Order: sequence, then C-alpha cells, then structure tokens
Amino acid sequence: MIRPLAFILLLAASAFAKPNILFIITDDLGYGDLGCYGQKHFKTPVLDGLAKNGLRFTDHYSGTTVCAPSRCALMTGRDTGHASIRGNGAFTLLPDPQDPTIASMLKSAGYRTAMIGKSCVTGNTQDPKVVLNKGFDVFYGTTSHVDGHWRYPEFIYDQAEKVTLKGNSLHDGDQYDAELYTKRAEKFIAETEGPFFLLLSYPIPHASVLAPKGGEADIPNDVDYMPKKFHYSQVKGVKGNYGGMVMAIDDYVGRLMKALESKGVSDDTLILFTSDNGSHFEGGYKAQMLDSNAPLRGGKRDLYEGGIRVPLIAHWPNGIKTPGEPSHPSAFWDFMPTACELAGIEVPAGIEGISYAPTLTGKGEQKKHEYLYWEFHEQGGRRALRVGDWKLVQYGLKPGGKFGKPQLFDLSKDIGEQNDLAAKHADRVKEMMSTMDAARVESPRFKQAGLDGL
Repeated sequence: MIRPLAFILLLAASAFAKPNILFIITDDLGYGDLGCYGQKHFKTPVLDGLAKNGLRFTDHYSGTTVCAPSRCALMTGRDTGHASIRGNGAFTLLPDPQDPTIASMLKSAGYRTAMIGKSCVTGNTQDPKVVLNKGFDVFYGTTSHVDGHWRYPEFIYDQAEKVTLKGNSLHDGDQYDAELYTKRAEKFIAETEGPFFLLLSYPIPHASVLAPKGGEADIPNDVDYMPKKFHYSQVKGVKGNYGGMVMAIDDYVGRLMKALESKGVSDDTLILFTSDNGSHFEGGYKAQMLDSNAPLRGGKRDLYEGGIRVPLIAHWPNGIKTPGEPSHPSAFWDFMPTACELAGIEVPAGIEGISYAPTLTGKGEQKKHEYLYWEFHEQGGRRALRVGDWKLVQYGLKPGGKFGKPQLFDLSKDIGEQNDLAAKHADRVKEMMSTMDAARVESPRFKQAGLDGL
C-alpha cells in the first residue's frame, strides 16, 4: 500500500522521469563572484549562460558560514540548530540511521551516486570509508578540509584507496586538484547508465589562492602574498589568481555541459551551482579586493548576509520552462526534500528543509519557511534568524546569558545591513528573540555555553 504522501510525490516526479542531479558546490565563492551576480573584474560566461536560461536565485543561503556544518545541512536537510555537525573539526556525519543523507535516499531510488572533490561528510578527518558508507557509490577526492587548502595535494582517495599524486608538493606540481576532479566527473558522466546524483565539490576559490598555471586573470593593481608562516601558498598576484580560480570553475562547468551533451542527457539533468559560504579573508585575499561579497556585509565566519547568502543557479531544460530570478528565501537544508520530490521518494520526517521543486518547475504551490536560523560556534558564538524580510543578528553569546546586543535589519530596504532598527522595533526584536531561542536543540558535540539550557 503506497502512503498518500509518497503517492503524491511519485505523481509529481513522473513528469520528469527521475532527472539526473549534478550538484556543484564551490568553496568560499562569494555572492558577487559571478558575472550574473554583479562581478565586473573578470568574466564567467558559462555560468552566466546557465543562469540566463535557467534560474538565478537571489535569496538563497548556505547551511552556515563555514565548511563542515554548511555541508552537513546540505546532506541531511537539517539547519544548524538541529544538525549533528555545527562547526569545523574532527566530526563526521553520524552513522545511519542517525544522519540519513540525500545520497543514501537517492541510491535507494535507483540512482548511481558519486562524491568527487572535497568531502561533504567527513569534516577534518581521514576516513574515506565514511563517504562510501553515507550513500555514495563513487568517491574521488580528499576527506579532511585542511587537505583542500592546497591546489597541489600530495594524495587523494580513490574509493578507500590512498593514491599518491607524484610531483605534487602542496604549493606546486603538475596535478591541479580541481582539474583532477573535473576529469573524474567527466568520466563518471560518460560511464553511468540510468539516473545519477553527482556531488562535485570543488575546493576552490578557497585559499591557497592559486589559479591553474597560466590561468590568472588580468586585474590591475594586483598584490602579492608572501606569508611568514608557510601554510597557504605564496602568491604573486592575489587578485589575478583568485579571479583565475573562479574563471577556471566556469571553464570546468563548460566541460561538464559538453560531457552531458555527449552522453545525450543534458536536457534531463538538473544542474545546481552554489557555494558553501561567503567569500573569505585568507591566503592574502580579502573579499573587498574584487567585490566578492558585494553588496553584502561581512564574509566567511559572519552571520551577516556576506557570510551566508550565496549564489544558486539552477539549469534543467526539461524541468525549468520559464527562466527567471526567484526571490523565494531558501537554504541548503532545502536540497534534500527538493531532490526527494523530484526523484519520487518520500521526504523524511523531522527535517527543517522545504522543497523548492515548485519554484524550479512552476508546478504546484511553493511553501514558505516560517523562519531560517543559523548558529556559529567560533569567535565567541553567533546566531541569526530571518523571518520574512526581517533579519536578527546576535554576536557574543557568553555564558550566563550575557549576550551581545541583537541587531535588526530590514533586508527589503537594507540588503547591506547598515541600518540597525532594533531600537525602533523593540517588540519585533523581543518576538524574534523568542523564536530564535526555540529554534535549536542542544547538541552533545557542540556545547554552546551561552545557548545550552535555553
């Protein structure tokens, strides 16, 4: 007996015959880093074309403001008030059935699944078997987020096997990480029969800020980066290399489009392109150098818009019939229910995500979030809440409830979050603070002294 919800989802998906899903996630790409989002210093024609012929979301958010918890939200449909990973560190997703992933669910629905590039389920650990145990048939990449700091890694994992990359020495070599991942993605597309889910996780433009050799953007008034402490690579021309990395991503996406066309599946493939958080201030680069987060305030590690509002481009010829720029507020935790709906499988209970499939297809009513919530466990503790166009931000979550002053912004008039309206709207602040207090459960892994016990 098919349950009513599952039956409805099966009917909704039947028109699209289980689309392939190619989800491309970049590392630290800012809201303003693509031409279609306002970038003027370098060009991204492929991604701009996908946006023109598909959807360019203007109110999409990452899971949070750093890597591991953001990707946990993507994989599990849980926001950072409920996710098992709420900060960077030596944390993997919990074993099934505690942290079911969208990969496991799509695999059970007949999809061939792959994660290529920087792992989205292992945090800062060296355990490739976790990736394979969380629903992925294929894994090719690195597991520790620290290994993603170098463009010429000394090794990667192919399935669970550690493969030495001869000639690479972290800061130089012949095998550029994002190029390797693009080649493996092309191979996966070519060899796969039937529906697939490919999570292609590029570690760029995160520092080290090194474009492929000869691929630097020509940007005036460039600066060099010669660190005293040699972790990130030394760079001659930080702005040119950062721009070159984004241009390389654009080229790689063009190659993937050709791979889909050669396979004859381009019209049947939903491509989603995004970033795990806002642009960074690392490896000699500062987001303001190239307006990477413009016009947003802050960047990576902030819960202002510059840290969490990210590009989302959707391209799917057989599913997206009307190109546009949806302003529907959505977040990483919405991907799981969206993919479930399109694949005709039941959405798991108890998640915060809401499917944006109606926005993609133009069919059915798009449900709205009552609120979107984020928390961050570094730099004294931070949290934020969006309700409609109102955004509440609070930093300095100290033990004993000695919290920093909340700030209130009207995003419909102040996307740059420059005008704090908390004093003028005390009742709204009080109401949103109450919602924010209730928007989380305590986590045994991430004790937040200021929040636990609320």
